[in-house]
Amino acid sequence: MSSRRRTVIIFKSESESTDVYAETLLGHNFQPVFVPTLSFGFKQLDQLRAKLMTPDKYAGIIFTSPRCVEAVAEALQLRELPAGWTLLHNYAVGEVTHNLALSTLQQLFTHGKQTGNARNLGDFIVDTFDGSRNLPLLLPCGNLATDTLLSKLVENGFCVDACEVYETKCSPQLGECIERALQDVESIEFLAFFSPSGVNCAHEWFKAHNVSLEQWKLVAIGPSTRRALESLGLKVFCTAERPTVEHLVKVLLNPQESRERLVRERERERIAALDN
Repeated sequence: MSSRRRTVIIFKSESESTDVYAETLLGHNFQPVFVPTLSFGFKQLDQLRAKLMTPDKYAGIIFTSPRCVEAVAEALQLRELPAGWTLLHNYAVGEVTHNLALSTLQQLFTHGKQTGNARNLGDFIVDTFDGSRNLPLLLPCGNLATDTLLSKLVENGFCVDACEVYETKCSPQLGECIERALQDVESIEFLAFFSPSGVNCAHEWFKAHNVSLEQWKLVAIGPSTRRALESLGLKVFCTAERPTVEHLVKVLLNPQESRERLVRERERERIAALDN
């Protein structure tokens, strides 16, 4: 058996978890190459700060990404998050977002980290929320946020105060980083994408440079990223259920399980559509 490492290019914004991804992937004989795909800019932080100062007006707060936590920390301007938030119903998508809230917002505990994506978090909140639905849930979000979570909550009688607090753009260094990553093109086996916006930014570059993505195995992190790839007519090799390195390694080592899970999910969706 060959001991050559299998190269995976990871289209992912830089974060504290990058080192963890690198160490874990290397430990499973994968060679990760990171391509920072997106850049972010905060906005309307004065408006967010005013909302954060009045926890008594809210049922809780929802963080759908690390960027949302960072926006809250930035809005506070080194002040402490009012203690009233710790008594409310607070939620986060994914362990990275959950841990960031703990470390930067006075140990603010959030529920739902195991859900992994907005759709699952919406189901989790609907199933477990035991507070008053007369007060809104604060939802700081970005300019490219989908309405999956918002629609789910509103349909189930929740009030949601969505506040757009950051903008997502393609990284100005994206093209340079892709060119560097592709220098040893023959060794590359996988391209892994972490978000729909990352898919769109990368695809724009590949299309503009007439580089076909079909020569590699495309890996999606989460169902929304898978749908973004499929909407561009691209074939997805496998999909990680949640945005963690453990789930990424799992599907890289056993892609068939991911495909079988997708078949089951689509069958459930087909039956649900017939019932409706």
